[in-house]
Amino acid sequence: MHIRLLEHKDQINIEKIMSEYPLQFPTFIIDQYPVRWSKFLVPREENDAEGYYVAIGDNDETIGHAGYLYNEELGLYEIVGVVVKKGAQRQGIGAALINTILETIKKMNEKEIILYTLGHVGNEDTIQFYNNIGFELAAYERDFFRTDYHRVTFTKTLS
Repeated sequence: MHIRLLEHKDQINIEKIMSEYPLQFPTFIIDQYPVRWSKFLVPREENDAEGYYVAIGDNDETIGHAGYLYNEELGLYEIVGVVVKKGAQRQGIGAALINTILETIKKMNEKEIILYTLGHVGNEDTIQFYNNIGFELAAYERDFFRTDYHRVTFTKTLS
């Protein structure tokens, strides 16, 4: 596996992976991505405010992805769109993608990062994953997006 920055050709594969997880990526979440793609797909500089990575498997298949953007309201970088292709989970792909982002953000001398995920029945493994890789639960906002779709906020101090 290797990790690289997002390219135009990756968008379709990323959307397919997201669609494998309708609980974690319901339509109202996926609908946010066309605007994000336009930001992520511009020529990158190493310290840009947005970045998106894809994990590529041995057969040149996209097996995961994750990105970051600068949340101006909070003054923090935010991790977005973390997902690993079904059948490729629990192999360290998600953690490798997040570590790539954390290293990028550390180079910018940032001290903390935030991420949001959905809190609902069926997404407990995702919440446990973030706990296991050192993120701390900062908030749990019930019915944030709509009934039974809670927003779970995690933060991590960067050393």
